[in-house]
Amino acid sequence: MQDKMFCLKKFWLSLLIFLNFADVLRKLLGVFPNLAMTTDSSCTTALHTAATQGHIDVVRLLLETDANLVKIARNNGKTVLHSAARMGHLEVVRSLLIKDSSTGFRTDKKGQTALHMAVKGQNEEIVLELLKPDPSVMHVEDNKGNTALHVAIKKGRAQVLSHFFISHPFLLS
Repeated sequence: MQDKMFCLKKFWLSLLIFLNFADVLRKLLGVFPNLAMTTDSSCTTALHTAATQGHIDVVRLLLETDANLVKIARNNGKTVLHSAARMGHLEVVRSLLIKDSSTGFRTDKKGQTALHMAVKGQNEEIVLELLKPDPSVMHVEDNKGNTALHVAIKKGRAQVLSHFFISHPFLLS
């Protein structure tokens, strides 16, 4: 019976996030505040889902409910920041960094940071946002020895590269 109840709650939570119904979700979390910490078998939280879809109102609501959600990584090691950066959701990235800027240094199972993901996603604004709290994040190497700068070069991301060099000219020396 508890498994059915969990599945039902998870279904409604997922549906509300998918539909971006922040007001209804606020009421539901008022009754079931622990629902925000619900994870599925891959350790995906409601915040992961909302961030991946770019639902900033739902992201803010979930962060208000429990700011520790920003620290939860999925089974593959990716945090909410990884997902939002890869998908190009700038406002979500900003909200997550405000709650905990140290998540920019968290690595997934491949050793990649959210900056690596942002470079792959080609969004130079997100790259710059991820560099703001601590530019040294650009020196983090993944399991293959690649920094985000290496990834940008390999992927031919000219716009991203120009932002790296304009905002951090010391890279050229």
